[in-house]
Amino acid sequence: MARPTTQILTPGKIFRAALERFDERQEFSIPQLAKRLGVSPSSLYHHVKGGRTEIIEGIRSLISQDAHDRGDFPPGDGSWQEQTRRWAINYRYALGLHPMAIPALVGESVDDAPTLEIYETLAQILESAGFRDDRLLDALSLIDLLVLGSAIDAGSPEPPWEPSETDYPSLSRALAAQTGARRQDRAFTLGLDAAIAELDRQLTTRPYPPKS
Repeated sequence: MARPTTQILTPGKIFRAALERFDERQEFSIPQLAKRLGVSPSSLYHHVKGGRTEIIEGIRSLISQDAHDRGDFPPGDGSWQEQTRRWAINYRYALGLHPMAIPALVGESVDDAPTLEIYETLAQILESAGFRDDRLLDALSLIDLLVLGSAIDAGSPEPPWEPSETDYPSLSRALAAQTGARRQDRAFTLGLDAAIAELDRQLTTRPYPPKS
């Protein structure tokens, strides 16, 4: 019997299938993935010897590569504030397409090239603005936390709270007043504006000592 001319199973297909499980709001296991792909668990391990950890890393790389393929990075020209804003918006969009996968992604250190290139872009933007040493890391982490949290929130139900007007009147009034853009988008914009303004303030009010 002739062998197939194309490989039926690849790491990329495995990573994509696992990401689809998350998008369907389901966890994944090796047996579940194998069943979805129509292969045995041993066949999966042949292609991803690192098991679940390798698959999680592959999912992250896949999401980041999709963002690169859309042309979202680098975020273009302009001031460091404008570039940081576009970086955050673009990366939030990329992650927000797969909010249920994010908790699994943050449990592993980032070591894949597509994702590291995205973070290197932000590091270069902030370093060019004047941040360095631990303040560069703090600025990176601030924007990263904002993006990750907002991307997770993209998968939350609407409304996020269901209070009774009698017991929780202030919360009820806040929910009743919602109009216009989505709550998640407004909150992200508010947080991003505040973060960039604070970083700008620190550059102005806490200048670095001159380099010797």
